[in-house]
Amino acid sequence: MKPLISVIVPIYKVEKYLAICVDSLLRQSYGNLEVILVDDGSPDECPAICDKYQNKDNRIKVIHKKNGGLSDARNVGLDIAQGEYVAFVDSDDFVDEDYICKLYNALQQNRTSIAVCGIQIIDESNKVTDQICVTQDKKQELYTGKEIIKKELQGEWVLVTAWGALYDAKIFKELRFPCGRHYEDEYVFVSVFENQECVVCIPENIYYYLQRADSIMGVTYKKQDCMDYFEMWHERIDYFQAKEDRELLAPVIQSCLAWNVLYLAMNGEAMEEPEKRLLKKDIRKYFWKIFAKPYLYNWKESVKLAVKCVMVLMNDKSLGKRYV
Repeated sequence: MKPLISVIVPIYKVEKYLAICVDSLLRQSYGNLEVILVDDGSPDECPAICDKYQNKDNRIKVIHKKNGGLSDARNVGLDIAQGEYVAFVDSDDFVDEDYICKLYNALQQNRTSIAVCGIQIIDESNKVTDQICVTQDKKQELYTGKEIIKKELQGEWVLVTAWGALYDAKIFKELRFPCGRHYEDEYVFVSVFENQECVVCIPENIYYYLQRADSIMGVTYKKQDCMDYFEMWHERIDYFQAKEDRELLAPVIQSCLAWNVLYLAMNGEAMEEPEKRLLKKDIRKYFWKIFAKPYLYNWKESVKLAVKCVMVLMNDKSLGKRYV
């Protein structure tokens, strides 16, 4: 018999989408599943919908809890998961009927602990608006965990998400998502991938991500988002500095600088002065860190980044010349 696989679904205010998500999991061609629905104190009809599914299918487990956020809901699911492997699916998304089967088969064929698939991005009418592929050709590709991290830092890997993958449950034996923060997937990304000798990426785009108008990725600037973002990058830099990992420290600093520039350019007008100064201070700091030791960095990309730094600092008129 094939091993049990746990699928964790955190749920909050998604009554419009929940049935589509759960139905896609119950239709999986891989049969030995437990589907853990974590009702995160949802004030709508989601709790009743969860209970209805639990009464209908014994593969469904339901947890009703006080609202604690996405990370807390995932962690509660991890605490009770019994599977040898674990997957995360957001409750407004859905998956192909062979989603688990294809990821599991890829794990077994390559004897790896993580398998990743591509993504179809859909709108509210289920129309595909974009897709994200994790392979260059229509075949599986293998990477070390460090190669995945480096690709992400260099902008070649955009799926820094818990979903869209199948994991050996041992990875999360001691690891949990940080509560009370946005960018929760980015916080655990390094810990999940760093020590993996092999990660398999499959060519199929079989996870359907709903781009909602009211999703986190679509909301306007918030101060707490900025601070979470800032802390996330600094924790990454501190982590690799403490480990004296030169292979990843250089790209993480370069990537931090690039994202700071982009973040300021996109949100500068909406940001408050203290947050602007904080980001500008960071930009100056890492700008000079890179150009003090250019041999450690991708020189061509550094030059491009330098131009962007100057442009965003000079064009941010709301900050005034005294901060440039």
